[in-house]
Amino acid sequence: MRAFVIALIVFLVAAVFAGLGYFAPRFLVYSNGYERADAIVVLLGPDFRARHQHAKNLLHEGMADYLIIPAYGRTYRMELDEMTLVGQLPRKNIGRRAGKSMIPQYFEDTHLEILNAREMMNRYGRKSAIFVSSPYHMRRIKMIVSKVFGQSSGFYFSPTPFENRPVEPWRLKLSDWKKIFQEYVKIAWFNLYSVWVK
Repeated sequence: MRAFVIALIVFLVAAVFAGLGYFAPRFLVYSNGYERADAIVVLLGPDFRARHQHAKNLLHEGMADYLIIPAYGRTYRMELDEMTLVGQLPRKNIGRRAGKSMIPQYFEDTHLEILNAREMMNRYGRKSAIFVSSPYHMRRIKMIVSKVFGQSSGFYFSPTPFENRPVEPWRLKLSDWKKIFQEYVKIAWFNLYSVWVK
């Protein structure tokens, strides 16, 4: 009987880990499709080229007229198939430069970018947006957007297709598992400190 109980416990633990391994990447790769919006917001990262390419493609498809890059504080408008810079936040308003009195130092970078995006959208009267980033980042971005903008509709989340981020456990490399783990740490940190943020 004791051997059976031990075997059952081992089986259950293995099943839990297998389930976590199967669902962990899938949970991160959030997308709700997209419709035409007022702006496309592309978030910074080491794979910015892939994100920017997807954002430009969305602009050329007519999905928005404005492109916002909050990490740089820049807003572009699509005019006659060309992007024209129409505004830039003062450097003192961007990210960590905004000062301790305005933005707490424990805010993570993506949160700061989305706060900048909100300010930039307000400046140009933009009410809806398609958020573009890497596939594994999309769940956290959706959480932060819900916190910053509220639960209103008109926000879409479209991961770049130009960056390979597999969700099948058998296709994941060690580097993919590392990114997945880091993403869950960032989600946990955001959920922890956002309890005290209005």
